[in-house]
Amino acid sequence: MGIFKKLFGSKDNEEPKKKIQNKPSFNSYDDISWMTDLRRENLDVCFKAGFKPTISLPTDLGRQLRPTIEIANRLHAIKALVLWLMVPEESLPKEHILSFIENNDLQDFMTTEEKSILTVSRDDEQARNAIGWKFENAWSLAWYFGYMEPEITGEMMSGDQMQDILSNFTCKLDGIIEEWVKDKTTVSEEDLMQKEDLFYCLHNAVRSGQLGSDTVPTGFDPMGNGGVIHERRHSLTYMVSKDTSWEDTDLST
Repeated sequence: MGIFKKLFGSKDNEEPKKKIQNKPSFNSYDDISWMTDLRRENLDVCFKAGFKPTISLPTDLGRQLRPTIEIANRLHAIKALVLWLMVPEESLPKEHILSFIENNDLQDFMTTEEKSILTVSRDDEQARNAIGWKFENAWSLAWYFGYMEPEITGEMMSGDQMQDILSNFTCKLDGIIEEWVKDKTTVSEEDLMQKEDLFYCLHNAVRSGQLGSDTVPTGFDPMGNGGVIHERRHSLTYMVSKDTSWEDTDLST
């Protein structure tokens, strides 16, 4: 599994993160009667970190937690795709991955584009270059099952982190996911709703930044770092969008 470190690097060798400049809280929303305490808290987090989302974002979005097994299946669908592209055939025969997918019906939790990855060469360079975004999806999903909280800096996760998720926060390839989830302690629904709302606000600031507005921290790349926020938000919103497929998850801001 050390291939993840080789291909995507380790945070051990990265330059120290730039300290985000704290900014005073933007308190003009304190007196907005319809605003929830959860939204006020999340806006405080955003503004203190240098993000400036629109304060008029709606708070009643009809979020509803989806079944834990569906969250787990989406995480493991990503696991299968990452292993397909990032681990050589000689280290992990394709039959092991395909059996895992079939035994757990994971194709039901893949998009059409993702399913097509299973038909390409396992060392396809273009597919490998694109799979890094799945790492960001995986972080939020793995957090639900006990991994560390997804960061808001927009910095991409390292190969070491992905290896940790695949090794320690997912089901083994010879296992059944439905059995794996039975003894897992998950994040509370309240904490999940809070985190999803936070990334909803962050995503709004990112989208405005991509359009040229001064709504993201100094040094934050609206496209690159913003893409990280987008992908982590996608998983969080998926988890609270019951009966909605991955590709139909509403990511509007």
